[in-house]
Amino acid sequence: MKRYVLLTIIFLLLLQIGCTFNQKEAPIVEEPEEPDRTIEVSMEDRAIIDRSETLSDHVVELFGIDDAATIILNDTALVSVIMAYDSEFNDDTKNLIKETVLESDNEIKEVIISNDEKTFFQIVDIITDLMNGNSYDNYVNEISKLIEKSK
Repeated sequence: MKRYVLLTIIFLLLLQIGCTFNQKEAPIVEEPEEPDRTIEVSMEDRAIIDRSETLSDHVVELFGIDDAATIILNDTALVSVIMAYDSEFNDDTKNLIKETVLESDNEIKEVIISNDEKTFFQIVDIITDLMNGNSYDNYVNEISKLIEKSK
């Protein structure tokens, strides 16, 4: 009887040793990492976006302006506005926008103002792309062309 119990214990130990998972022989399966859902924008790009948005917010607060989009290139701000239904886009409006922008941001030396919807939506598209993580450097030529066209 002792022999039977001893053989059963040895058999179970051998069975247990033989059936254990060997870490060295098992293939390592790496699960693909889930892409990072956060969007990072460099501080320099983020600062330009923040300054542009702040200027747009100040311009939109002016009477007669329904919407505004601003993009900054060096010390030049291109502001494109959509006027309210009964408002006119004239020299007084341009001067008011220019004064508001210059008072709001000390680093701006030149303000270019446009009332063109196409320019407005191009600026909005650029700002959206920048906020989605695209580099500001990719848009320098396009911004420069918009500024030249609006002068």
